[in-house]
Amino acid sequence: MLSHKQSQGNKEKGGPAILDTASDFSQVPSLNSLKISLDSVQKTLEFGERLAHVLQGGDVLALTGDLGAGKTLITRGIALGLGITAEQVTSPTFTLIQTYEGRLPVIHVDLYRLEDPSAILQLGLEDYFTPQNIVIIEWADRLLQILPPDYLALHLEHGDTETIRHLTIRGTGPRSTYVVKSLRHTNMIDHSITNPSIKD
Repeated sequence: MLSHKQSQGNKEKGGPAILDTASDFSQVPSLNSLKISLDSVQKTLEFGERLAHVLQGGDVLALTGDLGAGKTLITRGIALGLGITAEQVTSPTFTLIQTYEGRLPVIHVDLYRLEDPSAILQLGLEDYFTPQNIVIIEWADRLLQILPPDYLALHLEHGDTETIRHLTIRGTGPRSTYVVKSLRHTNMIDHSITNPSIKD
């Protein structure tokens, strides 16, 4: 069984270290997750670029958060980091799926308008989960069941001002957890969760 313990003597105990749903992102993170505060549009774009440098073909990113929280903005930053112009990246709300060609092919999916699970299943997103593609899914909480076992979850929340965003990043398997660990060592991280206690 997995458990967590914060280094500053947090008395709260119990709870899974790997969280199962988007709504669980508010709980205490563990070794496979971290939190970042981004205080401007530029920093959000820069974070996306930095993230792109540790991505590889086969990675799947699940983006969740309120409307206007910055999901498409982070996607633009990732595109820039992969050699794709930011102007190419728009929220694919009406086309649902867009493909961008850069250092690696990027499949950009937006499930905002699809609340019916059967309609999402008909998109055939599993066909895009290949070793060649990076797949970025906005509003991924519309149907978490379609995601592969190992994906990178990014949950965005509005901050105290119009430009501040709070980002929680979580790995759900070995590859995505490696991405989280790589991000810990960059200077883009304003606040990371450290020294958790993990028990088998």
